[in-house]
Amino acid sequence: MFVAIDDTDSQEKMCTTYLIYRIIADGRYDVIDDPQLVRLNPNIGYKTRGNGALNICLGRGSGKKNIIGKISGRYVYSYSRIEEEPDINELMDYISSIVDEFYVKDDDKTNPGIVISRTKFNEELYSTALQEDINIQFIENYLNGRAVYKKFKTGHGIIGSAASLAWKGRRYTYELLDYRYPHYNGLTLEEKMEISKIPEKYPSTFNNIDTVNRYPAIFPKPKTPVVMGVRGINRNDLISIYEEIQNSHKIRDDGYIIYRTNQGTDDHIINNPDYISDMGSYAVTGVISGNPYTIEGGHSFVSLSYRNSEIKLAAFEPTKEFRKILLSLVPGDIVTAYGSYMSGTLKLEKLRIRKIATLYTRENPVCPVCNVRTKSKGKVDFRCPSCHRRYKTPVYLEINRQISEGFYEVPVIARRHLAMPVKLNNYFYGSGIHDGVM
Repeated sequence: MFVAIDDTDSQEKMCTTYLIYRIIADGRYDVIDDPQLVRLNPNIGYKTRGNGALNICLGRGSGKKNIIGKISGRYVYSYSRIEEEPDINELMDYISSIVDEFYVKDDDKTNPGIVISRTKFNEELYSTALQEDINIQFIENYLNGRAVYKKFKTGHGIIGSAASLAWKGRRYTYELLDYRYPHYNGLTLEEKMEISKIPEKYPSTFNNIDTVNRYPAIFPKPKTPVVMGVRGINRNDLISIYEEIQNSHKIRDDGYIIYRTNQGTDDHIINNPDYISDMGSYAVTGVISGNPYTIEGGHSFVSLSYRNSEIKLAAFEPTKEFRKILLSLVPGDIVTAYGSYMSGTLKLEKLRIRKIATLYTRENPVCPVCNVRTKSKGKVDFRCPSCHRRYKTPVYLEINRQISEGFYEVPVIARRHLAMPVKLNNYFYGSGIHDGVM
């Protein structure tokens, strides 16, 4: 039986993943396959933090066992097959009690929703939830006859819950989330930076640390039950990293769970669409059509000609040193821009410079007799200051551009959950470089 939960946290506290930890820790049901953390449209304005929903399959399991975590010093496992499904009403009562105990009740923006279904949903719902703002009435109509659900307060969380059950996991990564309830204190910034360097030693991990901006990315806000989260493509490496951190720093945690997730997959990106809509995320290939500029606040922009329209590419101040890449572009450069679109502006997540335009500088010719630079006496009148010979043709020299073709991405401190790090290109697309066209 598939159980999905969303919207139990707030900007400042709790984390919906912790409810999955509590369900697993209780041990009332076996876990079938991996628990899943599914990120949805990053442009939704009412999201609490990362717009992620959780789902887990529960029942009586059998078959191959896989480690999915460690709780109170003991490994916990999932099973590959389900032998017996639980009673759906008893399951809803139990999950409701967990949600009611832990969701943030003093925040109007926190509106939990539970969805329970015997089957997963059509993938189209997941795709829609990555690009649009889905109406709650649409989801209630969708769920009627397909699943049971429960709303707390407005119950807006049933939207994310339902959408998470439509994720097929065609591309996926893992995240190991370590917990201490209600939250973990006691680590300085220096200690967090040192710990964040440990997963960075493993090539299979990503988004661990931003040394330039002194940002230990594996550590979330301190008022949540999450101590740290390590992301990667190899679950065994994640377990090894956890043990190495514990051996060297003795984190006083309750335990961890490993989630299968769509983080770092670019699932939200639509490649070179015919039409671009607000709140969608795209990869668009076009030609730079204007000179870049920066406005007050440190936000940088440049225009891109895409098919028959002009799109403004934006590198906002939080993207830090990435703005230098945008400011290095000139008219004629051919690029593929990745990001989310709103009101004519694509907020950049990464950029592939496909071809740089050739720039020239105009200089006075050198007198071949005297080997002296001539002086301009008019538009096409150059004279040697030594022998006074006249020349009519200036010299054009190619400018050495301080940028090269290839991929550039925002620093870890500004990276979105769904955005695929450049280091994962080959993992997901093989030896050929992903070119923005599927």
